[in-house]
Amino acid sequence: MTDLLRDSLHDLADIVEPADLYDRAVRRSRRIARREATVGTGAALTAIGLLASGLWHLPAGESKQSPYALRSSAPATAEPTPALPPAATQLAPARTHHRPAPTSAVPRHKHHPPPAPPTATPASRSLADLPGHVFYQQTGADPDVLRLSPADAAVETLLPKAPSPVGISPDGKSIAYAVGETLLVEHSGGVPQPLATGVSTAAQVPTWSPGGDRLLVGATTPAVLDLDSGTLTPLAAMFAGGQQFRWSGDGSALVYATSHCALKVSADGSDTAVPVLGDTRSADNPDGLAACKPTSVDSTGDRVTVPLQSTGETSADAPEAADAVVDTVTGEVVPLPVAGSVVGALFDPDGNLLIRARQGVRTTLSLFTPDGQLQVQATEPARLTGLDLLAYTR
Repeated sequence: MTDLLRDSLHDLADIVEPADLYDRAVRRSRRIARREATVGTGAALTAIGLLASGLWHLPAGESKQSPYALRSSAPATAEPTPALPPAATQLAPARTHHRPAPTSAVPRHKHHPPPAPPTATPASRSLADLPGHVFYQQTGADPDVLRLSPADAAVETLLPKAPSPVGISPDGKSIAYAVGETLLVEHSGGVPQPLATGVSTAAQVPTWSPGGDRLLVGATTPAVLDLDSGTLTPLAAMFAGGQQFRWSGDGSALVYATSHCALKVSADGSDTAVPVLGDTRSADNPDGLAACKPTSVDSTGDRVTVPLQSTGETSADAPEAADAVVDTVTGEVVPLPVAGSVVGALFDPDGNLLIRARQGVRTTLSLFTPDGQLQVQATEPARLTGLDLLAYTR
């Protein structure tokens, strides 16, 4: 009992110890979060152990209403690839924060975005220097999905009248969507291939893994489809109430929204709530901010793009495009060093951040590297005005 009291007092001393350095404050915040998530950690490790052991496979005799993968041309592996491997099997890089510019104390209100730092000078102002492809979709039902090729400013329709929300693969060559309850994947404009049935896109857009070999889909419970084996594996029961799951770029974390529009990060065997957002206590969330729909995550899970909402709203109220970047450790909205109003923000798997901003009649695309350098800032083609930013791939 004496040893326990001594250990508790030692931990308390660590918590109240003065800290003048930002890095020390971040480490202490994470240590506290890990301590508060002890119970969640045990549940997560148990659930992940069951997942790895294959006990979360769908029973062979499941009814037709339950989701199941369609036969794949590739032989099924002995075990499905888990959505989140046990932490001991991962060699993820050290978690680092993406800091576009120094930040200071800022207000948090979706109607009054934090003041941006001084705008940076880009290395290039030519759209042709923006690598990869940018994807857009029309607003409203059955939207056309379009692709911008910055190299020649060409805009083409990738999928006319999309029947459901779509997911773009990390290499930009494949698109996943649902027709009814059937999941389809179209590769490089080819014939759509049916991969699974019993899926739903209402609370989960088809989401590609960073390697492009798996899809996280909505079903009776969220599930991961292995594209090589055709195995459909439900996530652990602890994730049953989650929605809009997104992988971090290194695959070590899942960021998702809860039913009351808070955010959680599942990584290293623990499930940790992101502070502030969705909290109904005015003392902790004075501006009543919420986030029902994460749209992308940086390479480590430290930052997430979201459309900011107010507590009491639901995912059905969420705009399609993200307009903010949130620090998942502190819950703070990150100031973005661009001029105008942010109308779109997306991370690619490597942690590069694409920001779409509108100032007057001009819309710009700004690409920041993971270390915060402004690589390209260029004017977006006028024909894309009025569309929503959907995806950015390299």
